[in-house]
Amino acid sequence: MARVQHLIVAAVVCATMLVAVAMGWFAALDSALHDMRFSLTSRPASGDIVFVEIDAAAMAQAGSRSRARSVYADALDSLIDAGARTVVLDVGLQSALDYFDDNALVQAMTRAAGKVRTVATETRSSASTRVLSMPMDRFAALAPPVYIDAVGGNRRSAVYRTRIVNDGWVIESLATALSSDHSVSRPSFLIDFSIDLATIPRTTLSDVVGGSFETGLFKGRQVIVGQASYSQQSSHSVPRYGMLSTPSLQLLAAETVRQDRALSDMGRLPAIIIVLGMAVLFACLRPRMTLGSAIAGSLAYAGMLEFTALAMQVHAGMLLDTAGIHIAQVGFLAIAFWHELEARGRSLSHAARERDSMRGILTRVVADNFDGVVVVDHNKSIRAASRLAEELISPGLHGAHIGDVLPVPFREALEAALDSGRMMDAVSEVVIGCNGASRTVEFVVTLSDIDAGEVSAESAGRVACLTFRDVTERRQVEHRLTYLAQHDPLTGAASRVKFVETIGELLATPNGRVRGVSVYLIGLSRLKTVNDTLGHAYGDALLKQVVARLELLGPISVARLEGNAFAVLREGLLGDDGGMGFAEALIAEVVRPYTLDEHGAIIGARVGMSDSDLSGSAPDALVSHAGVALSIASDQSGNRALAFSKEMDTRIKSKQDMEIALRAALAREEFSVHYQPQVDLETGEITGVEALARWTHPELGSVPPGKFIPAAEETGLIVELGRWILHAAAREVANWPRPVRLSVNVSALQFELGDIIADVRSALAQSGLPPERLQVEITESLLVTETSHVTEKLRVLRAEGVGIALDDFGTGYSSLSYLGRLPVDTIKIDQSFVRGLPGDGEASAIIRAVLMLSESLGKHVVAEGIENQDQAWLLRLAGCKTGQGYFFSRPGPAEDIVVKLLAAEHDRLSTVMRMG
Repeated sequence: MARVQHLIVAAVVCATMLVAVAMGWFAALDSALHDMRFSLTSRPASGDIVFVEIDAAAMAQAGSRSRARSVYADALDSLIDAGARTVVLDVGLQSALDYFDDNALVQAMTRAAGKVRTVATETRSSASTRVLSMPMDRFAALAPPVYIDAVGGNRRSAVYRTRIVNDGWVIESLATALSSDHSVSRPSFLIDFSIDLATIPRTTLSDVVGGSFETGLFKGRQVIVGQASYSQQSSHSVPRYGMLSTPSLQLLAAETVRQDRALSDMGRLPAIIIVLGMAVLFACLRPRMTLGSAIAGSLAYAGMLEFTALAMQVHAGMLLDTAGIHIAQVGFLAIAFWHELEARGRSLSHAARERDSMRGILTRVVADNFDGVVVVDHNKSIRAASRLAEELISPGLHGAHIGDVLPVPFREALEAALDSGRMMDAVSEVVIGCNGASRTVEFVVTLSDIDAGEVSAESAGRVACLTFRDVTERRQVEHRLTYLAQHDPLTGAASRVKFVETIGELLATPNGRVRGVSVYLIGLSRLKTVNDTLGHAYGDALLKQVVARLELLGPISVARLEGNAFAVLREGLLGDDGGMGFAEALIAEVVRPYTLDEHGAIIGARVGMSDSDLSGSAPDALVSHAGVALSIASDQSGNRALAFSKEMDTRIKSKQDMEIALRAALAREEFSVHYQPQVDLETGEITGVEALARWTHPELGSVPPGKFIPAAEETGLIVELGRWILHAAAREVANWPRPVRLSVNVSALQFELGDIIADVRSALAQSGLPPERLQVEITESLLVTETSHVTEKLRVLRAEGVGIALDDFGTGYSSLSYLGRLPVDTIKIDQSFVRGLPGDGEASAIIRAVLMLSESLGKHVVAEGIENQDQAWLLRLAGCKTGQGYFFSRPGPAEDIVVKLLAAEHDRLSTVMRMG
């Protein structure tokens, strides 16, 4: 029955493969095999055909399409003079162009005396109609046309026609025309892509016209003049090469004919016959063969089949499809695997019946236990063992005495249970040796009494079961979690929790409080530069070296509190034990240059410190006060060390007071908007204004922007303040008498923490200000840190009509790299460059370069900080259209700007009336 079932399955597989081969389901795989064979049998070109590529230099020399025909005429003269047998002009000659250029080409063809051929190409006039496009009669009369076949078929082959009939005339294809002494009798053939296209001699049209080609290159040879590059309309998907242009394909076709390599396709019938033969062989031989021999035979057959296909292609010029045959082999091997699995299944069933006598014992014992199991009878012999038990203890436990193979803890527990008749009360944990390594296991011993009726008489009696579980990984994870709770996983330094605990332990004793402790917090600077330039892997390596250097100074503890902040604990007070000297030693050690593989790195360090005399014995207060000192040191330039003092609390409190005052100012609307005009340098007309925030405190008076803007950014209030300025400015400017453009500065935090797109849309909708009259100003620092994130939001704003200006241009990083790829409309030249005019030659050169680049990129330029007439005059001469600065107007409230606009409008109307 099984034999019949196997034959039916084999018949179904065979039928499926035959249908698949007949339907061409494996065409893609056959194409890949043809590609491989063409590559393996690569052969050089004959060298009798030379390709002249129409290059860009020649076309540039021609200057126009009509002048190209004069270039072709010069090329014909050069080629004929160089001894070319035939020249095929693969160029468009279907219509008349310039009279003199056409005449020049006709005269060159006349001088060639019949050695020139033109081309006729097919074009589609509809989905199913082809029209032959012939050259003009005046050219065709002197240079008879040859047909350029468009090459039909699919990627696995390329069917090339040898000739066509048009209006009763037989026109030869280019390939057969160039190889008249190697004619092809068939109406079509397959191109041999094993011919190496790179070995065909070639040169450029500009070299031919210029006479810079190799002597003897064309003597006695056929020449094709055409385009080497391909486009979507003139390209073909072919074996081996992938995509080829039409002239390149014609070259391969001509070489195929010249080398008598015209190929033919054997079709699908041979593959069908071979698959049928394989099915018969499989049915006859498989029962007598092992699976290994079947696999070896199939591999040998596949190799022989591919060798035969390769030989037929090389020596007989015939293409044989073998993909379906290989797939059929895989199907028959799958059936063989199925046969083998069935046979092994029957064998396993037989073995299972042999083990039934032991299964009664194992079923009862294993039901009460888990994981590793060792079953021991009353003679202290091992009757059964689980796979895990043999892996952890020793292979081949079955039948051995427990004293010979089991570890001491297991053996003692089993002997005690069997001798006393009492099982273990609780799970125990021990460490045992396993394959040369130590493993931590939990184990328990249970007892079972087996009756003689359940098993054979010799197996009856008391049975002990050792059940154990490997908990090594669990304990390692627990230890790891404990370690991570107290240490930094990257550097191995203590964590903040462990550091504070260590301080508490030192100050817990009277002697420790008398001696005192000092805490040093080290903040690293320029670490971000290392990460950005070398990568975070090098930054991590640097942090590890920092910890190693700190530990070399011999402190009680080194901890990593956060990304670039470290803490050092030292016994003794700052004043009594040279605390400042130790801080300077910390800085000197940290800032010493680092070697990271082949790279070098330098970072800065600032230190804040405190001791138990300054901050008391509370560990958190010590760390907090040292952090306050570090914060003050970080606000200063250079590598500094500061000790905590009571005055620092006042400074921190002032920052908090500023934040509270800012929040209150926003709530009470103490902010206002001033505007600085942007002026047309040609006419002096106000074209736009920049909105600037001003704060008038009821007690402090006018607070400078340089004081409250950084505080707002540090606290995050800049998002709310920027939103308010945007709405207030848009609301005021929308009602001005002239439609000037409004520029509003946008902070990086408004992109990161706020929704700048929603804020702009809301301001425009509430004020009625047209989007094209609003421009947001960003700085280069924003683009350096969040380029991809910011760019997408800028593109959305720009798509809605809002302008984008790049403020303080030239003071940031890689300024020029942003201009071509970011959605920036306006560039604002920083006032630091304008301030040096007119005497600063370098500033003048930079400004001219920016203006030239901006003009080429289509960017508008605004010069900031113009303070005198000479600066305005020089910028206008350099090509700058718009300026801004104290020379024109200081920032002022909206009323002042409206007065200026009304006055300018009045002057304009008066001028118009006088002229009228």
